[in-house]
Amino acid sequence: MRVASPTGRLLAGTLFGAITSMIVVMVLGMRATDPTHRLVPEDASGQLRRIAIHYVPAMDHRILPVWKQLFAILPADVDVVVVVQRAEDFDRFTRQFAGRQFKPVVLGHSLTTWSRDRLAALDNDAVLAPPRVSVGSGPRAGDWEVPFAIARDIYDAKPAVSELVFEGGDLAASTSYVFADVNLIGRNLGRGDASRAYLERSLQRTFSQDVIWLGNNPGDVPEHHIMMYTVPLDDRRMLVGDVRLGKRLAPDAVADPAFEQHAARFDRVAIELISRGFTVARVPVVVLPGAGSYVTYTNALFDRDAAGPVVYLPTYRMRTLDRAAADLYTELGYRVVPIDVSTMFTLNGSLGCLVNVLARD
Repeated sequence: MRVASPTGRLLAGTLFGAITSMIVVMVLGMRATDPTHRLVPEDASGQLRRIAIHYVPAMDHRILPVWKQLFAILPADVDVVVVVQRAEDFDRFTRQFAGRQFKPVVLGHSLTTWSRDRLAALDNDAVLAPPRVSVGSGPRAGDWEVPFAIARDIYDAKPAVSELVFEGGDLAASTSYVFADVNLIGRNLGRGDASRAYLERSLQRTFSQDVIWLGNNPGDVPEHHIMMYTVPLDDRRMLVGDVRLGKRLAPDAVADPAFEQHAARFDRVAIELISRGFTVARVPVVVLPGAGSYVTYTNALFDRDAAGPVVYLPTYRMRTLDRAAADLYTELGYRVVPIDVSTMFTLNGSLGCLVNVLARD
């Protein structure tokens, strides 16, 4: 259970506390510190209503095969927001999908293919943006404009702006919980208090869900976005990657040489979650050399239909691993829809990094 921080209790009712609150509202505009904000869940707790993707024509050879699979089977009533640099890019994209409806957001700036990186989706048709930091003038700078463009063009509003620097992939949610980890410390160094205690309180001020924080010190957990190594299946069950299982099932897969270090990090996540009362299932994962790219089955897209939960499961043309992951999800009650991501996963992401779930019903 969340409790009020000692600082919050000390300042409650004082003039200093009132002035502080006024300053926060003035700086943020829409109050990201209002704990009524609810992060849209990643799990299959509700049907997909709206997703956002980035379309970058230069990445067609890597990413378009994924889109062709997904949009051939994604229900037609799911709104798909496509962020592009130019209007002609949107036209080029839609020509690939006759009969499918998409909503354009024209950014006017180059951008990357990673729709999760610069915003988190909130219930009630809102988005949360990180505060601006210096990122130069290339595609990464364009990504920083995306939450403002989506809020403007889709919701006719402004985004909420977070107190802390984050990437959307740093957070994952179920109905009742927001999951974050110690990697947020590194993102916020040099911006004042970057301690775990401060960052955790900031998340508690921002989200109405209870915060589950993973790791105490940098290096305790995998140094990647959270869904690359774990994902909530609901409020009770978690799925966590298992490096050792990946090695047993695919002994010939080329993996990062720091095998034991990676295995210990994934194992620590599982142990921490179990200690918090969650039921944890393990799924194979392979950490590739350089530790940026994973063969991961937690970085999936989740939906629900009349028959129950659905997982759009990234697959990698690694038969033994793909089959083991599909069998596990089936055992857990999911209808499994495989999506081959073998053309793009060596870019340091997977399916869940390409698709940002903006809303569920």
